[in-house]
Amino acid sequence: MMKKIYLAAATLAVALTFSGCKTTEANYRAAYEVAKKRQTQDDGDEAALMQQASLPRQHTIDGVTLPVRYEAIGYPADGGATPANVKTFNVVVGQFKQIFNARQMRKRLMDNGYPEAMIVSNREPVYYVIARTCATAAEAAEALRRVSDDPSLSLRSPLPYILQK
Repeated sequence: MMKKIYLAAATLAVALTFSGCKTTEANYRAAYEVAKKRQTQDDGDEAALMQQASLPRQHTIDGVTLPVRYEAIGYPADGGATPANVKTFNVVVGQFKQIFNARQMRKRLMDNGYPEAMIVSNREPVYYVIARTCATAAEAAEALRRVSDDPSLSLRSPLPYILQK
């Protein structure tokens, strides 16, 4: 009797295994492609929005139009910046995720005629290398022009721009 029950159970298990819903490689491939396409679209949209939000915007201040980005800043150690010496308009010539790279650029700037070069950061942190800090928009426009025309600096868009704290 027990043999018949085991045999019936085994037969039922085999029957269910072979008649069950089977996934094919084609089904897996189609699902993978759909998921991959959706992820690429989502990542692309999000990256584009983040990129656009981080770009400086043209603002007219005291009759002078400047590419300005507004952000709360901090003062990393050994960056040369303090709340007392950072003015309203700051000409950014570099931005880095690693402070080591920012310090190297600051040193190169100081060696090439930018003695007040300094480093500030935001909360992420991203480290901004500032070539010059200015009190007025007119001074900032002149400093921005000087930095843009300097052949010793090879800057890629969106640099240089004004960082206003």
